[in-house]
Order: sequence, then structure tokens, then C-alpha cells
Amino acid sequence: MLVFATGGTIGMHDVGGGLEPDPAFLEILEDRADRIASRFGFRARVNQLQPAIDSANADEETAPKIARALRARVGAMRASGVVVTHGTDTLAYTASRLAFELTGLGVPVVVTGSQFAHGAPDTDAFDNLQLAIRAVTQANPAAPVAVAFGGKILPAVRSTKSDAESVTAFRAERPLGSAPAGLPAAPHSDALVRPSHARVLTIRFTPAFAARDLLALASTGPDALVLECYGSGNAPMAKPGMRDALLTISQQLPVVAITQCALGSVDTDRYAVGRQLAAAGVTSGADLTVEAAIAKLGYLLDRGFTTQEITELMPVNLIGECTTSVDAAHGDNRR
Repeated sequence: MLVFATGGTIGMHDVGGGLEPDPAFLEILEDRADRIASRFGFRARVNQLQPAIDSANADEETAPKIARALRARVGAMRASGVVVTHGTDTLAYTASRLAFELTGLGVPVVVTGSQFAHGAPDTDAFDNLQLAIRAVTQANPAAPVAVAFGGKILPAVRSTKSDAESVTAFRAERPLGSAPAGLPAAPHSDALVRPSHARVLTIRFTPAFAARDLLALASTGPDALVLECYGSGNAPMAKPGMRDALLTISQQLPVVAITQCALGSVDTDRYAVGRQLAAAGVTSGADLTVEAAIAKLGYLLDRGFTTQEITELMPVNLIGECTTSVDAAHGDNRR
């Protein structure tokens, strides 16, 4: 199997000046990974992302770059599975995007990391590595990308980091959506239509949020926006200029509503402010996590889908990332 190191706390050590990358980590990782894999009748080979990164520095290029590297190496090595080690700060974002990018790869992919550096007392690094390797050896080749952390195997597209300190840092409050429709064929033949990867930005509504804040963010040139809404998809539509701002922006790029809540789904029919949000051109993101919403939008944009096509696809369960929203079930795109 392939163990692919991308950076993060798991590969760091503290020599007195704070955590920094350990130049000996790859050798340590290869030894430990191969010993663990051998218990399950496998051999492990370690590769590294070049350059390795602190996951807090991940950008819109990072996850697609990892996906391309994995596809190339799996093909060249004929690997039976993949473990990706990653920093925890953006692990759920990368894992969610890999779930889209690596659908159909034909081997299981599991993403892991650690809250404590590999050489720290009571480190969780090698427990998580063993958990991930075991998960790869036991998974169906067509299994969706997963996160292995803190004793749990979680679906990548439902995972989120919920604790900055605990070794059980990740959770998946929502189960995988059932009966996924599958990824649609790209409207263009190129694997990547865009000259660069899409920038998807998020806005979290708070009581002080105003239309000018929305317009200011939109003026920076994002390719899509995710609105983290109150409750079941509610927004401060009575704020001066909010409806007009949303209507203007949604005519230029995809704008998707998700809920700030850990559980539940967007239902813009429920309240008047939700209906006003939908009437302004905002589409439902059903019960997508923010990480999966960003991943799904980025994936679809990079493959050349139009704003209208994306509007129709966002509330639809493609790979288990969501359950079909109430709005989609009503056939109401309000576009």
C-alpha cells in the first residue's frame, strides 16, 4: 500500500523552539508503516507531497494536487490502498475534496493525522496510523474515502474537526446519504477545464452582518460562495440591501446555503426569510458540512459545470455527501 505524507503535526518534533518539521520523519514513518502493514499481510511504501505543508497553509490547489499525485502513484505502484497523513487543521477539507476527486480510483483511501507530534509523550500518531492502515486492508476497493482518527473510521464527506485538543478531534454527526446518484459526466472532455482551481469562500451570518460585508467579499473575485445560515436556512433578509446584494451576486456565481447547526438540513420553505433567500437566487446545500460544500463546489467548478448546472446539483446526493434537501424534493430551484 501507499502511505502518502503531506505534512502536519504528525511529522513534526520539538527541539526547544516549538514544533517544526522533523527531517527524520519519513524514515520513521516508513519503518512504522511497513511493520504495521506486515501484520495484515501487506507492505507499505512511503511517498511525500513536494513540498510538504503545514495544513493551515493549504489553499484551493492543495487537495487537487494531492489527488493527482495519488492517482499517478497508485497507477505506477499498483498499490492496493492508500493512507494519507495530513495536518488536522484542514484535514476534513482535504478529505472531503479527495472523496470527489478519487471516486472510481479502485482502491480504498483513508486520511489520518495526529493531534500530537510523533515523538511526543502519549502521541496519538501511531495509533491513528495503525487504525488507518487496518481500515485500508479491510475496506472494499470501491469504499468511499474515509478519515481514521481517535479510534473511529468516519466518512470523509461527513467529517469535521470539532476539538482543537482532544485525540478524538473529528466527528461525523450526519451519516452518509443513501442511494447516491454518482458523479455526473463533466460537460467538457478536459479533466480540468479552468486555468486554475476554483476559489470557494464562506460567509457565516451573525447579527452584525450587513449587505456591504457580502458585497465586499464578493468583490474579491470568488468563484462561488457558501452561506452558513441560521437554523434551517435563514438569513438576515430585512437588512438594508441584502436581497439586492444576493440577487446580484447569485446571477454571477453559485451561492449555496447550508446550516450553521451540527445537525439538520436547509429547508428554505419553512420561514419567510428562507423563502426570500431562495428568491434571491441562493440554492440549497441540503445538510452538507461546510467542508463538503466547499469540496463539491470546487470539484464541479473545476470541471466546467455552469452556475445553473451547479445550482441543480448542489442539493443532490452524488457520493453520500448529503441527503436530498426538502427544497430539491419539492423541485424548487427558484432560479
